[in-house]
Amino acid sequence: MLHRFGAQMAQPAVIRSVAPPKRGEAFRAFADGLPVALAWLDEAGDVLVLNQLAQDLLTQPCGVALKDAMQTALDEARSQTGCVQTCVDISHAERVVVTVAPDRGEAGWIVSFDRRRLERARAEASVLRAVIQAMASSGSKREALTRAINVVREQLPLSRIANFEFATNEFRCEGAGGVSADEAALIVPLGRRDCLLQVAWNQCRQLHVPELSRSTLKLPFECEESASVLILPTGARQPRGLLCVSAPASMLNEGSIRLIQGLADAIGAVTDVAVIEASAARALEVATQRDRLATIGQLVAGVAHEINNPLAFLKSNLHSLKSEIADLRESQAPLPPSAAEIEDIVTESIEGVSRIETIVQALKGTARRRDEKIRFDCSRAIQEALTIFKGAKKSECEIVALIPLLPEVIGSPSALGQVVLNLMQNGLDAMSGLERKHRKLEVRAVAETDRLRITVRDHGTGIPVDVQRRMWDAFYTTKEVGKGTGLGLSICKEIVEEMGGWMEFETGPDGTAFHLLLPEAAD
Repeated sequence: MLHRFGAQMAQPAVIRSVAPPKRGEAFRAFADGLPVALAWLDEAGDVLVLNQLAQDLLTQPCGVALKDAMQTALDEARSQTGCVQTCVDISHAERVVVTVAPDRGEAGWIVSFDRRRLERARAEASVLRAVIQAMASSGSKREALTRAINVVREQLPLSRIANFEFATNEFRCEGAGGVSADEAALIVPLGRRDCLLQVAWNQCRQLHVPELSRSTLKLPFECEESASVLILPTGARQPRGLLCVSAPASMLNEGSIRLIQGLADAIGAVTDVAVIEASAARALEVATQRDRLATIGQLVAGVAHEINNPLAFLKSNLHSLKSEIADLRESQAPLPPSAAEIEDIVTESIEGVSRIETIVQALKGTARRRDEKIRFDCSRAIQEALTIFKGAKKSECEIVALIPLLPEVIGSPSALGQVVLNLMQNGLDAMSGLERKHRKLEVRAVAETDRLRITVRDHGTGIPVDVQRRMWDAFYTTKEVGKGTGLGLSICKEIVEEMGGWMEFETGPDGTAFHLLLPEAAD
C-alpha cells in the first residue's frame, strides 16, 4: 500500500514494488544508522522508505501535524525545485524542523525531521536560574523575593506581581514589583469576601481569572480592568502565602505561566527555609534557656544556704536591737547597752544585708536577657558569676580568682556570666573523682593587646582525645542521663563568637584550661 503524507499512517511504511529493491535496502540501512529521522519519497510524494526514528515520530500524536507540514513543504519544493524547510512545535519545549530536498539520484524526495529544543525553553530556564541566583545572593528574605520578582517582570514588563505571606489571620506583602509602596504596605485581613486572595487561599490551588473586569472580586493592588490574573499558593510543605500576578491576557501564555510557577516554587522554598530557620532558632533559644536554668538550678541550694547565714544573724541582731530599744523606752533595763554595743549590732546587720544584696544582684545579672548587645564592664560580669558559684560550691573545691579591672567589651553581661558559670561547673565535674583537698578551680583574666583573655582552669585528669573531637557538638555529653544537657560548651562557643571572640583550650593529665578571647570595645 502506498502512503500519502496527508493520510493517517497507522501501519509501518513499505517499499513500493516499483522501487529499486537494492537501493531501498541500502537507504534503510544507511538511514537507520543516523540519529536523524529520514524518509525517502517518490516523485508523487508517496513513502518508499522510513527509518525507525521517522516511523516512531510519525506514529506519535504529533504525527498528523507533521505529515500536514511535510505535504505543504513538498508542494512548495515542487514549485521552487529546491530545498524547503518548515517548523512544527510538538510541545512547549520542543519543535521539529522538517526539511524537504530533491533526490538527485532518482526522481523523488528526501525528508528529514530534526527535533530541537526551543529557544523559548532555554530562555525560561535562564530566567529561572536568574531567579535562584537573585535569591541566593540577597541579604534579607524581602530583598531576595523582590529581586526574584523583578527578574520575572523583565520578561513580563506590563505585569504587576506581589507575594503575600499569611500570618496571624492576615496577609502581608513580602516582595513586590510594579506595585506602589503604599499598596505593598497594605495588610489584608483573612475573611474579606470581596478579595481574590481569600478565594485562592480557601481553594488552596492555582486560580486563573482570564479578565478581571468580569469578576466581582478584586486584588489588593490596582491593575487594569482588562488584565488577566493568576494566583498561586507558595510553600512546598504547606501553603504559607500567595503569589499574585496581573498582566495583559495575551501575556499570560503557556511559557509565562511556567515562569510564574517557577517563581512561586522558588518563593515557597525560600519561605520554607525561613520558617525552618526560625523554628531552629526558637528551639535553640529554648534549649539555651533550659541549659541556663539547669546550671543555675545546680547552684540554687548552695546560694540559698549562703543567703540563710547572713539572714540568720541579721534577724537575731535586729531582734536583740529591738528588745534593747524597748527596754530603754520602758526603763526596765538596769544598765542600758552602750552606744558601742548598739553600733556593733547595727554594723553586723548592715554587713549581712550587703552580702545578701551582692548575691541577689549576681543572680539578677545572670538572669538577664542573653540577646542584648551593650557595652559593659567585663570584670563585674565575671565577679557576679564567681559570687554565685562560690555561694553554692565553695565547700566542694578551692576557688582561686584573679580578676583585675578590665577594659569594656560589647555583648551581653549575663551571657558572659553564663559562660564562666558553665566552664566552672564543667571544671568541678572534671574533678569529681578527686579528694576535696585536691580540687582547685582557677579563674583569671588579663588584658592583652586589643583583647581580653579569660581563663578557667581545673586540675582534673584532662579531656580524652575521642571526647575532644565532639565536645563542641550540641547535645553531646559524657555525663550520665539526666545530669547534662550536652549544650554547655556548644552554647559557650556560640556566645563568645557572637561577641566577636573565640575559644581555645589546652588539656593534659594535670587538668584543662579554657581560654575566652574577647575583643575590647572600640572607643
